[in-house]
Amino acid sequence: MRQVPKLLLTGLIVVMGFWVGIPSAWAADETGAATSLATAPSGLNQLDKIITVPSVFSSGVGNSAAIKDVTNAGSPNTQAVDVIDGNKQIGGFWSKDASRLNLNQDTTIKMWLYLGASKTVGDGMAFVLQNDPNGTSAAAQIKSGNIIGETLGTWGVDTDNKQQDPQVIAKTAIQNSWALEFDTYANTLTSHSDAGKGSSFDKGNKNQHIATGYPALASTYNKETATAWLSSDRYYFSQNHNYLTNNISLATGTWHHLVLDWNAAAKTMTYTFDDINPDGSANGNGQSKSEVIDTSQFNSADGYVRWGMMGATGSNKTANMVVIESVPNLVNAKAAVKVTDTTKNKTVTAGAKVKAKHGLKYDYTLTYTDGQQDWDNVEAQLKLPKNVTFSEATVTYADGSKQILTAPAAGAEEITYKLGKALHAANATATITLTGQADNVEVNSNTTTTTSTFKNKVFETTADSPDYTITVDQKINIFMYPLTYTVAKGKDLALNGLVLAEDSEQLTNDKITIHPTLNGKALDDFQMSNDDESAVFKMTVKADQLNVGENTLVLWASDMDDNESEEITVKITVQSGELGFKTVANNSTFKPITLDGKSHTTDREGDWSVIVSDERGKGSSWQLQASVGEFTNAAGKKLPGQVLFKKDGQTTVLTDQGTAIDSRTTTSDTDDYDVTKNWSSDSGLFYKSNAAATPGSYSGKVTWTLNNAPS
Repeated sequence: MRQVPKLLLTGLIVVMGFWVGIPSAWAADETGAATSLATAPSGLNQLDKIITVPSVFSSGVGNSAAIKDVTNAGSPNTQAVDVIDGNKQIGGFWSKDASRLNLNQDTTIKMWLYLGASKTVGDGMAFVLQNDPNGTSAAAQIKSGNIIGETLGTWGVDTDNKQQDPQVIAKTAIQNSWALEFDTYANTLTSHSDAGKGSSFDKGNKNQHIATGYPALASTYNKETATAWLSSDRYYFSQNHNYLTNNISLATGTWHHLVLDWNAAAKTMTYTFDDINPDGSANGNGQSKSEVIDTSQFNSADGYVRWGMMGATGSNKTANMVVIESVPNLVNAKAAVKVTDTTKNKTVTAGAKVKAKHGLKYDYTLTYTDGQQDWDNVEAQLKLPKNVTFSEATVTYADGSKQILTAPAAGAEEITYKLGKALHAANATATITLTGQADNVEVNSNTTTTTSTFKNKVFETTADSPDYTITVDQKINIFMYPLTYTVAKGKDLALNGLVLAEDSEQLTNDKITIHPTLNGKALDDFQMSNDDESAVFKMTVKADQLNVGENTLVLWASDMDDNESEEITVKITVQSGELGFKTVANNSTFKPITLDGKSHTTDREGDWSVIVSDERGKGSSWQLQASVGEFTNAAGKKLPGQVLFKKDGQTTVLTDQGTAIDSRTTTSDTDDYDVTKNWSSDSGLFYKSNAAATPGSYSGKVTWTLNNAPS
């Protein structure tokens, strides 16, 4: 009889013990969504371009998650995903196709997690990699109206106290998946009456914890049996917790940093939790673990899987939120710097020299190549060159718009600008232009290499501007006396000149280069020699470089620092040469004629040569005439006949009066022209015999007369 009251008393104690815990679990979350958003750390915006927040999950249950703007003034341009903000909710988000994790490449994802307050906690959240056929609507198959918090929207659903097959439970989880859970509520009910109520996965683990597992794998779940007096057995399931971190505070009412590093070669996921505090300071209590993941569980043919965060809660009202800090491939862009000497319209490269007071322009060009987000709120941290002073600063965008900036102060070493427009496919470039000039330095001075940084929350790139030298503005003068010269044709001309640099102690002869131009054609530059007297240079103009008549020689000097003199002009007159015969054959013959009582014409043997030499200068003209006397033999007998000249199909009989044979306008200062070279069987001199001619050897005189102008 005493046993019954004892049994009743025991039952009463159990019920009362359970009941006492409920008020605390149902208390309002004192640090809810509004408070969490007001304290959220800095992270990404434009979340709708990288993640999908489905309105309804594949089970038909509505999604409680929503993207919200962070209200913390210290975290501008940040959005958060409010995963859970009440009781009886399931929420979450998934990466879009373009944002999926490529298992074949190393990847890092960084987030901030808010997991509720210590006085009232939900069940927590899980980071999940999945290749579930349901894609962006994947979730644990929870039925509407029966939210099971222990699933975290991820693990299998245990609501049938007669079910004994773990494979059935596994099929209700997110398929083809791996999960890292942040469990803030220990589900440890194991009584006969609690079996099948979905609150026993954490059997043997009474604390908040972090663990991993494969939600769709049957071995993740252990069948447990609950017995009762006078009742049939009931069944429930506990969960295997891989890489368990126990006795950890998760629901602290603060934000926790999470870093996920995927090593593709080793197939290892390393998670680091609480490595830093929301203010950026180091947290000495951080946790880090690495796990080799069985990627075959994803059943992914191309190696891509979705990533996301899921959460759920039962009766407890809580706030669970996520700020995404960084994910890969959000923005791809590049930066480049071009420096221009605007005085000389010349690009300045590393090691170059720019003269003091020359105009300078720095163009920092940012180019958006592709990405899942716009490159917005870009901050340009420009490291400025030394010995350059800027007076203007602008930004020019690809769409043609401009943004006026404040020019850096004189002597400033760096300046930061905020781009007013985002860069994206339709507005892909922005060029920050700083305009100014090289300082008037007293000694040659370097600008130094400077590295500028261009970044926002999701992407950062740098560009180096070149180190070059600003050189002293040194006045240089070149002199030559006299400035006019006369030289005989065929003679070289030696010249002496003087180069002076005012107030210069650093210039020696070998630091000066002379730049000559003769008759508009550049001659070879040459350095002055230290072997010559200080400031004196010598040069020789070769005879074959000069034309007969007037020549113009232009000279200027430069030093090693790009200082240049004015030009000086020297006039050189080359005296003209003569017009005459270079070669005239002493004896020339016509070919023999066989006399047969008829008239015959014969051409020449190969011993004819007349070459005219004209050294009076290019463009001179002359005319050649020929006259002939009678042909006689040794006895003085005359040969009846005629000397003919043929040209262009016309025949002229030569007489003692002179006939024009050729003429020419010269093409060079020394012009040798072979008159007979182009004579042929149809042109040149010929002899025509008379029918009355008698045999013999006859000779006569051809007189060549050269006139200095064509008639």
